[in-house]
Amino acid sequence: MCATEDKPSCLLDREDLDVYLRIIHAKPEKRTRRRLGVIHEVRSRCDGDEIDFILGWLKVHLPIPPRDVFRGGLALCWFKLEARACIDQVRDLAFHLERRGQRIWQIYSRNPGLITYEDDYQVVALPDSVRLE
Repeated sequence: MCATEDKPSCLLDREDLDVYLRIIHAKPEKRTRRRLGVIHEVRSRCDGDEIDFILGWLKVHLPIPPRDVFRGGLALCWFKLEARACIDQVRDLAFHLERRGQRIWQIYSRNPGLITYEDDYQVVALPDSVRLE
């Protein structure tokens, strides 16, 4: 984190830190015990024209991070809060999943872990729990 001219880095306010968002399934995946993001395997959980429209919109407007930044599937995607349009689309996906009985959580974090990728809408980060094992 960089310091500003009027504040050294050790004195930055919490409001100066970025906040990130994940929209995830509340129930962990059986094999890994990790909670998957709602985009992951959404087609196997629900379908329809509206789902196809949302996924098509995301394909056009949300960059797909390179495969290697996921560090063998351990890193996670987090939205930047400024990515309002993308977040709204994923919340629509979450709504469809909830209507089918899935429990969905929204998780906010100031520290998603070691960032391995960043674009205008998202970061991919290796969680500290995985890095420190």
